[in-house]
Amino acid sequence: MLKDRFDQLLVAGLIVALAGLAALLLFAEATPGLASTDLNSARQLEKEMLSQARLTLIERRYAPVVALREQGDLPGALLKLEELTRDLPGEVHSNLLRGEVLFLMGQIDRAIPQFAKAVRGNGDYIDPASPLNRRSLIEGVVTQGLPQVRDRSRVQSDSRVLADVVKDGYYLQSRLAGGCE
Repeated sequence: MLKDRFDQLLVAGLIVALAGLAALLLFAEATPGLASTDLNSARQLEKEMLSQARLTLIERRYAPVVALREQGDLPGALLKLEELTRDLPGEVHSNLLRGEVLFLMGQIDRAIPQFAKAVRGNGDYIDPASPLNRRSLIEGVVTQGLPQVRDRSRVQSDSRVLADVVKDGYYLQSRLAGGCE
């Protein structure tokens, strides 16, 4: 069967390769958690990096709006938000800032739907552990504004807009109380 030295070396190499493959498979079965632990930590790191990058982008992108708001130029802040919304059309942070500016302007019935859109788009705004946490602001708006809007809605029972604002207020109350979407 094995006629010359070349055939003997070929069979020996094949046996060594099969033995190595068998050892590798046995070792991989003995420590299944190693590969999954590395994969989970890599995913966690990637998730954290994306979160940090998003936070940095938000802070940098909306810095002019925050500056205008802090200076008291609320109409200017709204105009700047409109401009940024055209550049970043799905970013819900603009809804949060718009709600805050509208609340500071006393337009609670316009602010509540903006906060509801922001929370629907990103639950981190009411998560106490999140760097985007604005829970106290949203609680204050709902606590102060919802009773006023609800009373106006009862007086103007045919107003669909006020009814929708009340629904958004109840949604925010539910989320702040720990309810799921």
